[in-house]
Amino acid sequence: MKLKYKIMMAILVVAIGLCLMVYQSYALWVVTLTGQEQIVEVGCFNIEFIENSNSIALNNTYPMSDERGMSGEAYSFTITNKCTVDSAYQVTLNTLTTNTMGDDKVKYVIYEGTSKPSTGSLVTSASINADKANITVANLKESYIIASGELKGAEEENGNGESVTYNVYLWIDENAGNEVENTKFEASINIVNASTRIEPTAAETILSLAEANPDQLVYDGTADNNLRYIGATPNNYVRFNNELWRIIGVFNNIDNGSSTKETRLKIIRDESIGRYSWDNKGDYGENDWSTSAIQQVLNSGVYWNRTSGECPYWSNGATTTCDFSTTGLTEEAKSMIDNAAWNLGGSSTYNDVTTSMFYERERGTTVYTGRPTKWIGQIGLMYPSDYGYATSGGSTGRDTCLATELYNWSSSSYSDCKNNDWLYKRGTTQWTLTPYSAYSNYVFRVGSGVSDNFASDAAIAVSPALYLSSNVKISGGDGSENSPFVLSL
Repeated sequence: MKLKYKIMMAILVVAIGLCLMVYQSYALWVVTLTGQEQIVEVGCFNIEFIENSNSIALNNTYPMSDERGMSGEAYSFTITNKCTVDSAYQVTLNTLTTNTMGDDKVKYVIYEGTSKPSTGSLVTSASINADKANITVANLKESYIIASGELKGAEEENGNGESVTYNVYLWIDENAGNEVENTKFEASINIVNASTRIEPTAAETILSLAEANPDQLVYDGTADNNLRYIGATPNNYVRFNNELWRIIGVFNNIDNGSSTKETRLKIIRDESIGRYSWDNKGDYGENDWSTSAIQQVLNSGVYWNRTSGECPYWSNGATTTCDFSTTGLTEEAKSMIDNAAWNLGGSSTYNDVTTSMFYERERGTTVYTGRPTKWIGQIGLMYPSDYGYATSGGSTGRDTCLATELYNWSSSSYSDCKNNDWLYKRGTTQWTLTPYSAYSNYVFRVGSGVSDNFASDAAIAVSPALYLSSNVKISGGDGSENSPFVLSL
């Protein structure tokens, strides 16, 4: 009955443009391939369409499941490097300002060979192409990077180097509603060739490790489809600020504070910087991160300035001496951090909230009266969902842990959930960024499970977390504690 309703209300005119463009950086050459041509070769780069490419055209379609969206034949093309040098490339999906359907209503899959994924991703979950000024598409709205790689060059002139074949599916998300009726979506696929080796970003490096490390790196299945480190002892150590930090994961759609969405690495200090109040205003503190006392310590106070001074300690403005002259942020560390729009949504309950529910509420608008739902800054804290998604589940099973309320992880029945979670610090409770929004002064904290405390409680550890700049790279290390990843710009 539900499917029938969707079919009736959403007979759409949806056309995916078959314009494939190939260009080299610095506009050395540009070519447009129309639907009539099957092969194009310009300079030393070759693109060939497979005969079944008509399946990319979607006319009079409707919202559908991932399984149905990936039925039938894919739109396929092969890229061959005929240069004599290794060549990096990106595959971009480019949407148009003339579209009347939002990018967030369309899902895609792109894959090599026969390894078709079981689920798709929203177009808006892909990384934004920061170099979209070079995408010469009329009425360009947004350019998303949906695949990238490097092809080895030919051994001799006029020879063939390495090739790769991609298969693409596009369909309307089954969760789309009446708003997509009689709308239009058009896009082009572009192949960008730089002809020189491109050093991957830190996020790209971690993404490249996922397939070979399924016991440590897992996609979280959220709308953003972030990649998370899981388990009790994953190799997610990174040398940052001359200390050991750990990678929470690769996060998509991170607003850099200027409404530009980026894919960025999120990290957290392995050890806390001490136990302090989240906020010390009044008798119990206030759960507004944008004005909280510890936020100011981390982003403009003694921790940020690598000095000593006063930190919030219990209520009514009380403080204690704190010294970060050797553990505060160095100038090198600051250069690797960019602003991010941190979500400040809360939850008005806590004992019935699972990991995915926390994730949604963190991005929601349920806050105590007058509290903001976003804050633009550089240093934050973990979220309750970060803690939940970091488990591998042990013998209990990850799916069971994720389906269990985080409050109940403190129960002996779910000890495997916390014991196989690297963010669990035995005997230590840690502050999160998320307010218990039914009240003005409670904040969620992580122990063995997730519960709440007055913001003025000074017995809870503070573990700084941040999003690295999108241009930070990994230049060494294997992520183990003895050989942490080395960061560079």
